[in-house]
Amino acid sequence: MVWIIVIIALGILIAFHELGHYGLARILGMKVVKYSIGFFKPIFTWTSQKSGITYQIGAVPLGGFVQVKGMNPFEEGAFEDVDSYQMQSPWKRGLVIVAGPVANLLIAWVILFALVGMVGFPNPVNEAGVGQLVPEAPAEKAGLKTGDEVLQINGIAVKTFDDMVEQIGANAGKKTLLLIQREGRRIPVTIVPKDEDGVGKIGVYPPSELVHLSIGDAAKFATLKCVQVLSDALGGLWGMISRTRTDVKPAGPPAILKMAKVQYESGFINFLAFMSFISLMLFLFNLLPIPALDGGRTVFLLYELITRKRVNKRLDATLNTIFFFILITLVGVISVKEVFFD
Repeated sequence: MVWIIVIIALGILIAFHELGHYGLARILGMKVVKYSIGFFKPIFTWTSQKSGITYQIGAVPLGGFVQVKGMNPFEEGAFEDVDSYQMQSPWKRGLVIVAGPVANLLIAWVILFALVGMVGFPNPVNEAGVGQLVPEAPAEKAGLKTGDEVLQINGIAVKTFDDMVEQIGANAGKKTLLLIQREGRRIPVTIVPKDEDGVGKIGVYPPSELVHLSIGDAAKFATLKCVQVLSDALGGLWGMISRTRTDVKPAGPPAILKMAKVQYESGFINFLAFMSFISLMLFLFNLLPIPALDGGRTVFLLYELITRKRVNKRLDATLNTIFFFILITLVGVISVKEVFFD
């Protein structure tokens, strides 16, 4: 049941992304042919008699697409029919393309705003303790529990979570003695940090506290939090590309599902906060300037606006097809590694 809830929640984020494309296309007078959540053989299909749009849910509800008439430049009528995507001005086509990622940005902001303004947002604190645990990681196997306070690591006093990261990181693959405090008792725990490229990891998140703010402050907090998360993600991406950071690695669908399951089991508030994070990652990922993604299409449209010339339609289609298969292959490789080797 937990897995089903997690998959449905991720499907909803994707549905909002596609709803952005769908909504702007219809508002701007383009004909939408199909709105699909998921891929492969549909398990549900319905066609509106009024609009002629087909709505469907694929067998694998991770992903989705909106088929706008004429988006495929080789489609019949793509450059003749007035309701075709290709017949619209560059700025209209651009709005349709960026509407998907923007929808993810908006839903992430709304989740954060609602949490911090009405329920409380779990904000990480830099304290020497154990927040959530990664399933089957060294910390969980050693018996650490959420709420444990870490006093010492190998006899060295630690005051902050950053201190913990430093000490654990320096003991990759080595027996490490932690002195923790749990319910007033001091307990020694022996743990062997996993060696990840020479850096020790035990699989714990920092402790967090619920933050409650007024409506105005909640709006400001949600905005700044979105900016912070996106900035950190861009920094991590650049660090991974430039190989200046070994603590950052790509996550495929299996890892995302596992992380979402951990968050759900730790409480619904944490789960919603994680969903806002994933929605922000969808916003960022889709705007990367890579063909086959919304960001790549946006680059082509900017080229058209600047030069007043369209990108050759055969080049456009070829690049999008090639990079689509490259991305699918990378996701497949990462997923296989996460399932069978991590």
